[in-house]
Amino acid sequence: MTKSRGVLIVLVIAAAMWALTISAWQVGAGGDTLGPTGVAKVTEDASSQSSPVATACVAIIAVSGLLAAMLGRIGRFVVLGLAGIAGIGYGITALSAASAPGATSWAIIAAVAAGIGVIGIIWVAVASNGWTNSNRYARTAESAGGEFDSAATWDALSRGDDVEDAPDDEEPNGPDAERDSK
Repeated sequence: MTKSRGVLIVLVIAAAMWALTISAWQVGAGGDTLGPTGVAKVTEDASSQSSPVATACVAIIAVSGLLAAMLGRIGRFVVLGLAGIAGIGYGITALSAASAPGATSWAIIAAVAAGIGVIGIIWVAVASNGWTNSNRYARTAESAGGEFDSAATWDALSRGDDVEDAPDDEEPNGPDAERDSK
């Protein structure tokens, strides 16, 4: 799996969970009953059914997916581990909403999606072990077949590397031709 596909998978998981978050998990309950006790009310609209905790978990998953593309191997495991924990938190929030009175089937679907999402995030974390950092600027003066590559030589000179010509690559009328003829 490539880095871009891994990040895309995590972002699709976050988008799917967000789409489930905006659906009504409970009927006839205010938005403040979907979060833990003590969490401030985000809106005064009683018809708002989104859980602030589930929305925060989705945001953590999305940001973690983007950060995974920028970090090294250990950083990816840490960030994707946090995304997995956020997925578990999303699932716990969905299960608590499903067990409350007036729960709809959307809360159960969200809990199942959280389980699938956590499995997907773990899969991306394990597959990220094979991701390599970009090395597009690390070129040598030789091509893959060992032949002289003028573009790679020019790039090496631009970087300040000392590029030496092989003895068989010298021109017969070059500056060394006079010295060799004497």
